[in-house]
Amino acid sequence: MNSVVFRAIAIILLGITAFDFMGVAVRTLGSNYSILQISVLRNLFGIIPALILLSLGPGIYALKQLKTFAYWKITVFRGAVVLLAQFCFYTSLTKIEFATASALGFTSPLFITMLSIPILGHKVGFFRIFAVCFGFLGVLAIFQPFDESFSYWLFLPVVAGFCYALSSILVRMFSDEFHSGSIQIGQQLVTCSIGAVILIFTGEFNQIDNSFDILVFILMGLCGGIGVLSLVISYRLVAPSILAPFEYFGIPISFILGWLFFSEAPFDILFPGVLFIIFAGLLIIYRESTLKETADFK
Repeated sequence: MNSVVFRAIAIILLGITAFDFMGVAVRTLGSNYSILQISVLRNLFGIIPALILLSLGPGIYALKQLKTFAYWKITVFRGAVVLLAQFCFYTSLTKIEFATASALGFTSPLFITMLSIPILGHKVGFFRIFAVCFGFLGVLAIFQPFDESFSYWLFLPVVAGFCYALSSILVRMFSDEFHSGSIQIGQQLVTCSIGAVILIFTGEFNQIDNSFDILVFILMGLCGGIGVLSLVISYRLVAPSILAPFEYFGIPISFILGWLFFSEAPFDILFPGVLFIIFAGLLIIYRESTLKETADFK
């Protein structure tokens, strides 16, 4: 496998793990704070990892890239899309089981592959389409959408999945001159600002009166920032259609965290759907390796 592809896969796996831990924090805070307040503070503290990345790379002066019109044209739209995604997904975490919300949120890889065709003009072959669809069948097997437990709240993580997919695709529209840290700082500032304005008008802000909640808010922001940065970096390294199936590996991670933190025992639901997802990822790895070998031979 190409070393760049391997690095991108490792980064995206780190990102989805961080996102799952962020979800644990969101659900923990959701009983005492409004979803919009959680979103605003998540974006505020989420800027920290991006600032660290900038300081280790080109330095804070790279933020001067934010002055271009091309950057803000994409960032403002992307920030609004992310806010909608966060509101839908965070709400679902407080209304349905953690594992179910997380599993449905992973419909985003399917949307990413499909959106990359009209937006980026990528050509997606039969094997990748088959692998993504096969992985989506695994999501459905875990979710069991036609069971009696079905609720309209289940639509929220699917909407979030679409919005997150659109956000990931839009990252590819930034030129290489933009540093990933600059992209993330701008997007989170926009998302935080829009959310803060709405929060002020709605008045749904609760005072944080204990150190534990403050710590959870900070950890939530850090995990979210690391997760998004990982997605930004990985999707700028290789085509989205290559990485999309690997996001499915976040499902078993979310099941484990749901069991550890919320006493859920979803292992009877996890199989055989997780096998579908793993098979889909392995099929993509095999297919990409085969294509690389063919190209080298030619």
